[in-house]
Amino acid sequence: MACFAAKQVISLMGPRRSVPLWQQPRAWTASLGLLLVLGQAMGGPTLAAQAPQAPVASAAQAYTQKDTRDLVALVEAAAEQVRLHGTDAFAAFRVRGSRWFQDDRYVFVLAADGNSVVYPPDPESEGLSFLGFQDLGGKPFGRQFLEVANSPEARGWVHYQWRKPNRSDRRPVWKSTYLIAVTAPSGQRYLVLSGLYEPQIERAFIVQQVDAAARLLQHQGRSAFATLRDRRGPYFFHDTYVFVDTSAGVEVLNPAFAEVEGRNILQLKDKNGKAMVRDYINLAMQQGSGWVEYYWPRPDASKLPEHKTTYVRRVQLPDGEVLIVGSGLYSP
Repeated sequence: MACFAAKQVISLMGPRRSVPLWQQPRAWTASLGLLLVLGQAMGGPTLAAQAPQAPVASAAQAYTQKDTRDLVALVEAAAEQVRLHGTDAFAAFRVRGSRWFQDDRYVFVLAADGNSVVYPPDPESEGLSFLGFQDLGGKPFGRQFLEVANSPEARGWVHYQWRKPNRSDRRPVWKSTYLIAVTAPSGQRYLVLSGLYEPQIERAFIVQQVDAAARLLQHQGRSAFATLRDRRGPYFFHDTYVFVDTSAGVEVLNPAFAEVEGRNILQLKDKNGKAMVRDYINLAMQQGSGWVEYYWPRPDASKLPEHKTTYVRRVQLPDGEVLIVGSGLYSP
């Protein structure tokens, strides 16, 4: 009866795209046990002022994983060396076996224009520009380094696929690189970076992703949707992606599950009967931002629901429209 009711409702919601997800056997209505019904426009408090931006954590203790904390502390310490000593700090970064260069973990430094000035795994590449560097999927991570450096925080994460150095297995894996932009005593600005291969996703990664998407929407309005859809952009990594809803529950952007775009999913429930869309919209409208847990399938994988923790944030567009932007991480 639930599946039949869901199909009846869907038929009232306009033309369908090819093979909607909820019509795939065991992909949506059957396996997830989801019932999609027409949502009513949701009332909520008028947005008087934009919610304050949640800053990217600058202290290593803000992260839950030891590897992540250690890496952030390493980059912070290296950035402090550059701030105090400028180019005199560079020689120490190149010493294999030192604090700065151990196995697959190393500190490297770019100039403000993207040129490499310290790159311990391959010193011969020093002097090359990172601006044109792309990962094996076409993500321009070199340009994204500079975008993070020029962000209000002047620090943050870039996620891309790369091969581990000096390994026989040359398959690309996910790498998350943390960077800090710092000014040396000479006045020269540098980017100090180091990365983790195959890290566990941190909540701080998701907050940075959502905050950056919110800033983009604040400046560009719905024109930002094209950037948020781009799988080579900064809003796709591992199993994460950005989605956008109206306050009434219409999903206006979901590049991972395009079948739900344009539909009111306010009453959509997960396998445990939780109306998660209603919950996270209420949370964002009332508190400005926050976290919610529910079950949802991974993109490009099995359609079976998995535990997901999602961060949402209310954002006001230049034309005054209020939207909810979110992203989440799946339990390992």
